[in-house]
Amino acid sequence: MSSETAEKLVLIKKAITIVFITLLLLWTAVQVQSILICTFIAIILASAIAPAAEILEKRKVPRTVTVIGLYILIAIVYVVLAISLIPVIKEQAQQLFSVIPQYLKQILESLDKIQNFAGNYAGPDAADAVNHMDYATMAKELGTKAVGKTINITQDVFEALLNGVFILFLTSYFVIEADKMWPQLLLWLPEYRREKVATLIRPLELRLGGYVRGQVLVSVAVAIILGTGLTLLQVKYSLILGLIAGLMNVVPFVGSIITCVFSIVVAANQSPMLGLATLGLFAFEQWLESNFIVPHLIGKNVDLHPLIVLFSLLIGGTLFGLPGAIIAVPLASAILFLAREFYFKSINPDSTPPE
Repeated sequence: MSSETAEKLVLIKKAITIVFITLLLLWTAVQVQSILICTFIAIILASAIAPAAEILEKRKVPRTVTVIGLYILIAIVYVVLAISLIPVIKEQAQQLFSVIPQYLKQILESLDKIQNFAGNYAGPDAADAVNHMDYATMAKELGTKAVGKTINITQDVFEALLNGVFILFLTSYFVIEADKMWPQLLLWLPEYRREKVATLIRPLELRLGGYVRGQVLVSVAVAIILGTGLTLLQVKYSLILGLIAGLMNVVPFVGSIITCVFSIVVAANQSPMLGLATLGLFAFEQWLESNFIVPHLIGKNVDLHPLIVLFSLLIGGTLFGLPGAIIAVPLASAILFLAREFYFKSINPDSTPPE
């Protein structure tokens, strides 16, 4: 066997080995996706907490005390908010849920009119098919499915609680043991890579942590602006709608669209003009958020192009559902940062990485 043939066989074996290992890692990642998602969420939260822990550590406050104190402070804030707002939110939520079937019926009736209009242009057969659609049956099927989903609610809540405890534990561990953990992890890298990776830990931490801190503030600002605006417009259930808008804002684009549509339906049920005013309020809030709130609270150093945000949400949501959509944007930010440092700068040493 010639040396050239032997080299080709070695390359083929290496390629097969790499493909096999890659497929094995992907299969393993799919099997433990829940653990991986929880771990990444913990890394993001730890990155957000780390600066405060470092500042207090310089003042002789142990990191363990900082983490426990922060958890207690957050719990107190939630308790105070719950005591203050739960009675009003509960009342508005009960009223809102009681009229959801009515709103659903109105939406279906609107769809019926649109489809009848479209059926008239599509031909008599299409119009007849549209006219014979039983929307009452559709609503009943939706209700049946909703009831079926609630059967597993105990299991889902229990799993969510376990994941929450796991995330809090990992977050605490990452913050408290960061000084010892990173040097040990760097030992697994080739020596010529350690210094480069070590210099990227802090910028990456600031990027992820800055995104989390900024996104929390953005969500609070969105909830206040929309809650206040809907209240001034005298839209029903304004407080619960503002709260939903803030909570849904953790998923960019999608959360805003869902909240906007639902709020317009509620407002239009009171009057068409109020529906238009609500649409204007959401448009103003989006303009304010894009041009002032996000740049100031999140900053340009962790801002991403809207297309990157959209594609990351689609990929994360498709692969892992809601948890994937939540972690998609910070994960995309981290991947883009590492790609710039390890790939773009290596092939363009004298150029500025593109935004």
